[in-house]
Amino acid sequence: MSEDTRYLLWPNGLRPPDVDVPDGYALRTSKLAGRDREAIEELLETGGWDVGVEAFRDRVLPNGSFVAVERATNAVVGTCSAVHNPNAGDHRFPFGGALAYLVVDPAHRREGLGRALAAAATRRLLDAGYDSVRVGVEPDRYPALALYLNAGYAPCIIDENDVGRWRDVFDHLGLPFDPERCLRP
Repeated sequence: MSEDTRYLLWPNGLRPPDVDVPDGYALRTSKLAGRDREAIEELLETGGWDVGVEAFRDRVLPNGSFVAVERATNAVVGTCSAVHNPNAGDHRFPFGGALAYLVVDPAHRREGLGRALAAAATRRLLDAGYDSVRVGVEPDRYPALALYLNAGYAPCIIDENDVGRWRDVFDHLGLPFDPERCLRP
């Protein structure tokens, strides 16, 4: 992640999200091996991630890698992982876990798969007892930022410049900005 990364935190005390899988799809865990590995690496490439499964496999929680499968074809069309990551770059997140590598095949976007995958990974991190659950997003990935904000994540303020950066994100998304909703690590 770059220093411009926008972090969003799951608010303490907020109940874990419901995992609502859209009709025609199923969600399951993956061992990041075999056909799943190939499909996940193709999705990561499609999503602009310049990494393979090996880059994060050892940090994924047990039963913490999720795939969305199209029932009609049994094709893997989305992925997201819950990873142990107590230090994101230069910023400390005590006993931190992160929702990471969320990608949905472009032909299956806007169906609710991203939200279902994010909910499953968030729930897994919360069930594991993480005190800090977050996601980092590059500032120009507006659809991802909107997804996480709508899923219940709150903007993270690391320094005072972040308030203006978040205001810009909310303006771009056409959402009202409330600095009181922002959290600090």
